Amino acid sequence: MSLIIEVAIPVPLNKTFDYLCNDDVTIGARVRVPFIRKKIVGIVLAIKDKSDFEKLKTVENVLDKQPILDKPILDFLFWSSNYYHHPIGEVISAALPKNLRLGKEAKIKKEVAPNSVAVGANFCTTKEQNIAIDKILSFKNSYHGFLLHGVTGSGKTEVYLNCTQAMIDQGKQVLVLVPEIGLTPQMISRFESRLKTNVVAIHSQLNETQKLDAYLMAKNNMAGVVIGTRSAIFAPIPNLGLIIIDEEHDGSFKQQSGFRYSARDLSYIRARQAKVPVILGTATPSLETLKNVMDEKVSRITLTMRAGGATLPKISLIDMRSHYGGSLSQLLVEKMQRQLNNGKQVMLFINRRGYAPVYYCKDCGWKASCNHCDSSVVYHRNINRLKCHHCGVEKIPDSRCPECKQSNLEVLGYGTERLEETLASYFPKIPVIRIDRDTTRRKKSFAQHLKQINTGDPCIIVGTQMLAKGHDFSNLSLVGILEIDAGLLSISFRATEHLSQLLIQVSGRAGRNKEKGEVAIQTRYPEHPIFHYVLSNKYTQFASGLLKQRHNALLPPFSHQAVICANSKNRQNAENFLVDTASLLKNINIDLVEVWGPVPDIIEKKSDYYYFNLYLQSTDRASLHQVISTFNENVGLIKLNSKVRWYLDIDPIE
Repeated sequence: MSLIIEVAIPVPLNKTFDYLCNDDVTIGARVRVPFIRKKIVGIVLAIKDKSDFEKLKTVENVLDKQPILDKPILDFLFWSSNYYHHPIGEVISAALPKNLRLGKEAKIKKEVAPNSVAVGANFCTTKEQNIAIDKILSFKNSYHGFLLHGVTGSGKTEVYLNCTQAMIDQGKQVLVLVPEIGLTPQMISRFESRLKTNVVAIHSQLNETQKLDAYLMAKNNMAGVVIGTRSAIFAPIPNLGLIIIDEEHDGSFKQQSGFRYSARDLSYIRARQAKVPVILGTATPSLETLKNVMDEKVSRITLTMRAGGATLPKISLIDMRSHYGGSLSQLLVEKMQRQLNNGKQVMLFINRRGYAPVYYCKDCGWKASCNHCDSSVVYHRNINRLKCHHCGVEKIPDSRCPECKQSNLEVLGYGTERLEETLASYFPKIPVIRIDRDTTRRKKSFAQHLKQINTGDPCIIVGTQMLAKGHDFSNLSLVGILEIDAGLLSISFRATEHLSQLLIQVSGRAGRNKEKGEVAIQTRYPEHPIFHYVLSNKYTQFASGLLKQRHNALLPPFSHQAVICANSKNRQNAENFLVDTASLLKNINIDLVEVWGPVPDIIEKKSDYYYFNLYLQSTDRASLHQVISTFNENVGLIKLNSKVRWYLDIDPIE
C-alpha cells in the first residue's frame, strides 16, 4: 500500500508537495521525486493519511534508511523559515552539503582523527577568566545567553577552550562559529592542539567530500567540536552542549544572498531549543547585543585586562591636513623605521585593494567607471586592468581620454597594491607582505603568509579588513591605520558603529606580548568625537551614546526593519513593482508598521540591473511580521513583470 508523504523541494515557492511512496520512509529522509520535467531531491516532512490533491506523482526512490535531519534540526529549520519568510525547501537546501542535495550517498569517506598530541586545558587562567568560566558553566544544562566582552588580547579563546573541555568531559558537543574561517586559522589550530577530541571544520574552502565528511561526523556524534562559518549553524549536532559565536559583532554572520539569515541571531534560537548556553565573544559588542544586555536577555561578562601581562597599545592621531604627497605621512614613516630598527613588525591597514581607486584625465576631469554599475573602477597595476569590485568586470585602461582625446591620464588614491610599491621605496631591505583578496586567492597562500609573519622576523604587513580579525602576531608592535575618513562621511546610520569596531579591532593587533604596542591613525578629521573614545579605549561609552541616538530616532535595535528589494534591467519596471507593493502594504490595516519608499539602492545599478528598495519598520516585531505574512499571501495580486526579480531581507544590516 502506498504512503502519502509531504516533501520539501528546493524551489522558490512557499509550499510543500505531496507524493505517493511505495517504500518505507522516515521523516527527515531524502527522496528523489519527479518535479515538472526533471528529477529532484527533497526531504520528507510528514507521512499523511490523505492529500488535498487527487493525482499524485510517485517517489522515484528513497535515498536514506535513516533520517538525514532529525526532529530538533527540522524544528529549527522550520523556525528559521517562518521568521525569515523564506520557502522551507530552500531553507533546508541551504542547510545541507551539496553532495546530499545531489542525492549522493551519506557516507563518511575519510574520518578526521583527534589530535594525538593535544596538551589538554592545563594553561594558567586569570582571575577574570576563571570567573567567566564558572558563570558560564553554572548554566551548562540550561539555556542562557552570555556576552563575553573582553578587550583585545584578554584571552576570550582561553575561556572558550575551558568551557568546551568541560562540555566534552560530559560527552557533549560544542559548536563554534567564526566570521570567516580563512581569517581565523589560529582558532582552529588552538582547538585542535588543546582538546582531545575530533575537531571538524565546516566552511567554503573545503571540497565537497570534506564538507560531507564533517557534516556526517557532527551528525553521528563523532566530532566533539564543530568549527565553522555562518552555515555551520545548521549542522546536525545531536548532543549539543554549548554554542560559541566569536567576534559576534561581525557582519559576515549575515547571509546577503538567497536565504538571508543571521547566524548570530539564530544561535539564540538554537541554544534555546537545545536548552544550552550560548557565548557571544567580542571586544566591540554590536548595539543589538548591548540592547539585549540592557533588557536582561543576555548576561555581560567582562575581561578588562590583557592576558600574560600585556597592556593595551598607545593610540595617537596623525592630522593629515598638514601632510601632503601620498598616503604615508612622514611621522608614520619615522615611527615605522624606529620599530623595524628594533627588530619588530609593523602592520598597515588600508581597507581598499588594488593599486588606485581612481583612473582619470588631468585635462578634462573624465573618470573611468564601470559600464555595468554605478561605480568607479579600480586600477590593478600588476595585471594592468581596471576592475569593478561590484560586478567583477575587467578592461584594459584607455591610453587616451574618451572625452577630450588627450593622453594625460593618471591614477589617484591608494590601494594595498600601490601602498606595497611605495613601502618598497621607503624600506628596500624589509619584506612587505600584502594580504588581501588578490594575494590570497590560491589555496594555502594565506596560510603561507601567516607562517612567514609568525617567524617573528621584521617585516611590514599590508592588508585589508582580513587583518582585523582573530590574528595574534606576537612581534607586531606598531599598527598604522590609513584612509578611514570615508567611514566618517557615510550616510548609513550604522557607519560610525562599524568604524569604531574596526578601529578598535585593528588597533588590538598591536603589542600583544609584554611590550607596549603603538597605533597611529591617519585622518583629516581629528576632531571627530569617535576618536576621543577610540584613543581612550572607551568603546562601551561610545556605544551607549549611539544607543541613545538610535533610541531617539527609533532606529534598530529599538525598532525592527525589513526590506523588499526589486531589481530589473528596466529601471521603471523595478520601481513600479515596489510602488504597487507599497500600495498593497498600506491597505493592510496595521498602523504600527511604517512603509518608506521606494527609493534607489545606494548603488542603484549593479551588473546592468537597477535596484530599488522598500523599507518596512515597526517598534513591534509581531506587527511587522504579520504585515509581511499578509503581503506574501497576497503578492499574487501585484502584476509582476516577468523581468522583475525581488527578494525580502529581514533585519537587514546594509
